[in-house]
Amino acid sequence: MADNRLILLGTKGGPRIGKGTSWPTSNLLVVDGKPYLIDAGLGVTRQVCNAGFQPYDIDRIFITHNHSDHNIELGAFVQTGWTSGPMSDTRIYGAPGVANLMEHHLLGQMFDINIRVKDEGATDLRDVVKWEEIAEGPVYEDERVKVSCLRVIHPPVYHCYALKFETSAGTVVFGADTTYYPPLAEFAKEADILVHEAMYVPGAKQICEYMKSVKPRLWEHFEASHTTCEDVGRIAAQAQTRHLVLNHYVPDIGDRGVTEEHYQQAVATNFDGRITAGRDLMEIPFG
Repeated sequence: MADNRLILLGTKGGPRIGKGTSWPTSNLLVVDGKPYLIDAGLGVTRQVCNAGFQPYDIDRIFITHNHSDHNIELGAFVQTGWTSGPMSDTRIYGAPGVANLMEHHLLGQMFDINIRVKDEGATDLRDVVKWEEIAEGPVYEDERVKVSCLRVIHPPVYHCYALKFETSAGTVVFGADTTYYPPLAEFAKEADILVHEAMYVPGAKQICEYMKSVKPRLWEHFEASHTTCEDVGRIAAQAQTRHLVLNHYVPDIGDRGVTEEHYQQAVATNFDGRITAGRDLMEIPFG
């Protein structure tokens, strides 16, 4: 039986970590048994292992944008794979800025890389991992998937990209971080799964009130850059997606009394299709 599934590795929005919180954003898309990594927030290495894979199993990685909750563990993830198993050709496809991220990671870890090459006879990590900065349109294709991207609206970040994975088993779209953006609905038209961020406004405003002394413009950022639950429902309805999966919660489920039901009910005001409130390590088969 073909192994086609979405695995949510981290589902909270933002980089803050506390006791009992979910991990920041990262996902695995398994297509015919092969895993593809989408984003690499904090905790991604451990979560990949918890999902039943090893970092060296994953040689195709996609980064939607360069906020730290989506990329902070990218270099460490790749280097951990290199030190712990066979790696020969790892490719990263990411928003502009990913080259700077990886170049400086490798510079910062030069001592470790050099000493392992000399001491262990390892193939140089700098010869194993390559990266490419993406733009709207086709991104990648192999015998299992065709990947394309759409620039979404996530100010002040300009280069933020939704990703569409077309496979023989179905189409999965990752909406990335975005405000309400109708072109995303067309990009995700009739997708089997649409993974979309969600902001529950009453909870988000509580965060802003709590943080107002140090982040007085936080609500302005939330309003301009993220999608309310009600607007997530509008996008899903316009896209006629078969299955809407919520992730990148603002606030995290459990924070300030916000529950899965709050999210689902708010989204359902504008979308009557299948809605799943994603949680860390949830697996969703498709195809």
